[in-house]
Amino acid sequence: MLKLFGYDDRDASDCLAVLNNAGDTKVTREINGAYTLEFTYPQDEKAELLTVNRLVQCGGQLFRIMKIGRVSDGKMLLNIECSHVYNADAQAVHLQNVPDHIGKSPYDVLEYAFSGTPFTLLGDTELSDLGLTRVDADGFLIDFFSMDKTTPYEVVSTVIENCGKGEIYIDNYNIALVERIGRDTGIRLELSRNLQNVTVERDMTDLVTRLYPYGYDDLHIGSVNDGVQYIDSPNISLYGMRSGYRDYSDYKEPTDVMNRGLWEFDAANEERIDVPSVNISGKLIDISRLAEYGEFMKIELGDRVTVVDGNVKIEERVIRSEVYPYEPLMGEISIGRVKKDLFFYLNQMGKLNRRYGRVSTTGGKVSAKAISGVVSADGINVKDSEGNVTVLTDMIEMSDANGTRFVCGFSGGMFRFGVYDKNGAALYLSDDVMNIRGDISADSLKINGVSVTGSGGNLYIGDKKILTE
Repeated sequence: MLKLFGYDDRDASDCLAVLNNAGDTKVTREINGAYTLEFTYPQDEKAELLTVNRLVQCGGQLFRIMKIGRVSDGKMLLNIECSHVYNADAQAVHLQNVPDHIGKSPYDVLEYAFSGTPFTLLGDTELSDLGLTRVDADGFLIDFFSMDKTTPYEVVSTVIENCGKGEIYIDNYNIALVERIGRDTGIRLELSRNLQNVTVERDMTDLVTRLYPYGYDDLHIGSVNDGVQYIDSPNISLYGMRSGYRDYSDYKEPTDVMNRGLWEFDAANEERIDVPSVNISGKLIDISRLAEYGEFMKIELGDRVTVVDGNVKIEERVIRSEVYPYEPLMGEISIGRVKKDLFFYLNQMGKLNRRYGRVSTTGGKVSAKAISGVVSADGINVKDSEGNVTVLTDMIEMSDANGTRFVCGFSGGMFRFGVYDKNGAALYLSDDVMNIRGDISADSLKINGVSVTGSGGNLYIGDKKILTE
């Protein structure tokens, strides 16, 4: 049964009411996404206790009441919509700034973001007991750039985007970013037993059979792949050539970049990019509640299951579930990979728009104040095959294989300007005085409108030849 608690009773120690008349109770959850509870309640003596912001416990998890509606369908009912306390409360904490975490673990970033909040980040010991592995347990590091006016919830999403992997484990106010939630169950979902109204969708929108992998500073694999900068999937003969690329900016060696690219086609890779994604949805009959099956047949979010459709067997993970905890015949389940549909891209556009707003002025320019948060004291260094451009606090410098070729800025309290040739000869301008080193080659010089030229070994000022002895 659902239980009601005060808005700040985070350990569920003082129950206000048992909501024994709740109906149509549904829990919806997606990997790294929505986690909601919905139910209806009649207008009885406990209805007045149902107010927004209070907590409702369902299946051991706490949900915060976000919205209450009233409907009349012969009798007055309340429609209650709740969000899990992680989704609700982690978005209700304002962080003025999360600073740069360069070369740090994802755990370090999350520890900073959740400091002073009701949430606890689980450590390796607790996760090991749960059969889970922290996303950075192998020493994985990221470059996290500062975020202003944000929330812990948005920081988690940004860290996952930065890592390119990770799933959020949630148990009330205990959380962790792990490699994956769920387990390999071996459970078979069959039309004849526990799955009905099945829809199977195969999607090749993001399929790639010829991959161009890039590492740090657009490093390619030509030097370790016989001059070829791409790798082909074994499935290229099956699906044809579909080119794509991946950036692995954390890798600085061509061999590492190539090995990482090959992993995209590996049969052991759950997210391999050279096969169509398969998404399956259907009505789930929760037979784990029957005595003859028990917990062995219980399916959780993230679990890998086998769907049997005639002679076809498909192994994929549970990515979304709609569970009616008190109605075992009404569940819905989605199996496969998270599909990046229109709503996904709209969500990403919304995030980009918010981030742009934080770093831009009202005139649409990039705010210098915003840049100061992501540029280190050492300045910016841009490098390509032609050379370097270094921008320090008060100096711009360009160089190539021959050394420094251009400088402009302040040094030692004096303005400095220099253009160097490949031999090091330079032209300086300092305090409005030109100091010239090396030879000057020109067709003519003009001083206050008078031309100085040379011809046939003679020097001319205007049209007058200068004679010397």
